[in-house]
Amino acid sequence: MPYSNQQIADYYDHTEPHYTAHWNLANSHALHYGFWDETTKHFSEALNRINVILSEKARIKSSDRVLDAGCGVGGSSFWLAANVNCHCTGLTLSEKQAERANRNSLEKGLSEQSRFVVGDMTDAPFPDASFDVFWAIESVCHVADKHQLLKEAYRLLKPGGRLIIADFYQTKEQLPAKEQELLDRWVNGWAVPDLSTPSSFEIGLQQAGFTTYEMQNISPHIIPSAKRLYYRFFPGWVIAKLYNAIYGVRRPVINMANVWTAYDQYIALKKGLWQYHIATAIKSD
Repeated sequence: MPYSNQQIADYYDHTEPHYTAHWNLANSHALHYGFWDETTKHFSEALNRINVILSEKARIKSSDRVLDAGCGVGGSSFWLAANVNCHCTGLTLSEKQAERANRNSLEKGLSEQSRFVVGDMTDAPFPDASFDVFWAIESVCHVADKHQLLKEAYRLLKPGGRLIIADFYQTKEQLPAKEQELLDRWVNGWAVPDLSTPSSFEIGLQQAGFTTYEMQNISPHIIPSAKRLYYRFFPGWVIAKLYNAIYGVRRPVINMANVWTAYDQYIALKKGLWQYHIATAIKSD
């Protein structure tokens, strides 16, 4: 089922304590699985490593203007501004996230290179050909019409501009009913309407106008994060049960559906129901 922009923003605003506790949000500024390889030993390193991988694949340089679409609290924009010295504009549906990111940008001395605005990535508040790079990590999944999103990305890119997206993809168009129920229970718990398949996403890239594109399955590189989240489900379930039993309606209860997503995402991954891909594309000159 599709989610409104407000529902998606509310999801992130309401679950911020979860990310603060489990993602060290105050320091990582990241809301994604990261990327594990031989250079990473800790989760914090994996969260940074995905920025390295994507920036290299997109060949980002200091003169580039990057749109960080679905920027969250600004982690990738901060990394790009500090390490590549490019200019980043973060786009988020959440006013709370934009305010926090702009505040942190100022505190980090990066406000000249990174700014954050509220807006919809499928109808972005920017003129045609505004950016050299369209960058998105685990945000396109929230979009109901992913083909429309790709058309908007094409519009926003300059000739020769690059698109790079890291996200979740359903492995098959049709899954058995119980498996689809499991997958939907996970993604709906994260305010995601559904997942595209890699082949459907490729069709969307073609229809948008991209003639050079690639889908790369990097699922092995996110498994440690998926497993980490799975293991945290068990104490999280106990804490949520106790909290809700004690406070009930007297205080906002911990969302049990969100707690269960930590379990469901890993079980669905182990069953082969979803994969993690990096999509890259180039807009023709």
